[in-house]
Amino acid sequence: MARPNRLREKFAGGRTCVGPLFQEFWSPELFEFCALAGFDFLIADGEHAGVDPQAVRNLARAAQGVGATALLRVPNGEASLVLRYLDAGVEGLILPHCNSAADAEGLVRACRYPPRGIRGAASSSRAAGYGFTQTPLEHLAQSDREVLCLGLIEEPRAVEALPEILRVDGLDGCFVGAGDMALTLGRQYFGGAAMHPEVRRLVDRAIDLTLEAGKVVMYPAATGAEARTMSQRGVRLITMNFGALARRAIAEYLGTLRGEADSR
Repeated sequence: MARPNRLREKFAGGRTCVGPLFQEFWSPELFEFCALAGFDFLIADGEHAGVDPQAVRNLARAAQGVGATALLRVPNGEASLVLRYLDAGVEGLILPHCNSAADAEGLVRACRYPPRGIRGAASSSRAAGYGFTQTPLEHLAQSDREVLCLGLIEEPRAVEALPEILRVDGLDGCFVGAGDMALTLGRQYFGGAAMHPEVRRLVDRAIDLTLEAGKVVMYPAATGAEARTMSQRGVRLITMNFGALARRAIAEYLGTLRGEADSR
């Protein structure tokens, strides 16, 4: 990447950073819009939505052009695919179903250049400023220093293995998710206060272990109140599904309008 990772700077200073996850809506204009609205980061989804590296290039450009950090949930940890997303210019990756230290190590190695990792050099890539802004050695050093690596903890076995996962050098922290956690346990998923106690116990343990290890937690907060609670707990990265956020805003607007109309 041709600039410092501003997200790292913010949460290192104790700031809680907020940004939506886009499972659909691959629009550079929408990414730019949301960045201008004040979100600190935006996440493109390569797992569910299958957004490809070429599309991500334009999404990242739009977000970064107005000051936000571009992150991506990868489909898997395949090194050749990770390389393409990083060279497109994303500043951090989230690995789904990060269930073991080996999974976390694979992500870190794919994201970093030798000797720590196996990322191939491309000094004329978009991430390197096309070779204009940094020497190749400067790019390698900055990329290794700034790239953000998060494991998505979304299964009970991942929580069990989390102490070992968190010991992986270069893994910055965890995205703690409850949806697949609930599905794996055979529980219907409800967020916030309605979360099943068994799911809540695992989510809380994952958050506590990650914070105790001095690493960063990303958490999908469904409401502003839940986001505030998590921020006070020490969670520094708050996300939410953009589609759900938009649906709530639309429902509130139309509900207010139609409620007023019905009362006449």
